[in-house]
Amino acid sequence: MSDKGNLIITDSQLSDEERRTLEVLVATMIPANGEYKVPAADDPKIFSNILARSGELHFLTEALQTLDELSRDLLQTDFSSLEPEDRVPMLEEFNRQQRPALRALFGIASQCYYQDDRVLKSLGMDARTPFPDGFTLEQGDWSLLDPVRQRPKMYRE
Repeated sequence: MSDKGNLIITDSQLSDEERRTLEVLVATMIPANGEYKVPAADDPKIFSNILARSGELHFLTEALQTLDELSRDLLQTDFSSLEPEDRVPMLEEFNRQQRPALRALFGIASQCYYQDDRVLKSLGMDARTPFPDGFTLEQGDWSLLDPVRQRPKMYRE
């Protein structure tokens, strides 16, 4: 059994074709941006994290196969072989049919993407863990907690 943090590509439950479909899919959802100097989600470092996390999705293989079947039915080619201008309309159709699957995939892809040091730096954030240094928080209005403090106890002593 492999450690998810050190995933080797051959540890993935995906076939080569499914892996390529996922790679093109995440690059379509989160493309590179030259202005901000950030990579697409198919960047090898980011994509390896996506692969590691995608093992959590029991429906992933079926969803990727469905996307390829839909692409073959409508445009006579696999999703990963589509021209870039055809990918977004295909994902819109896939979203109409498989919204929960696409949302889950996007959630994992975006989490992995926004953990990348290059992306954090482009957002003006320190590429570091929040602890032990922590972050400075602006002091708020503590009186907002007064109604909670005034409630009777809801537990046994």
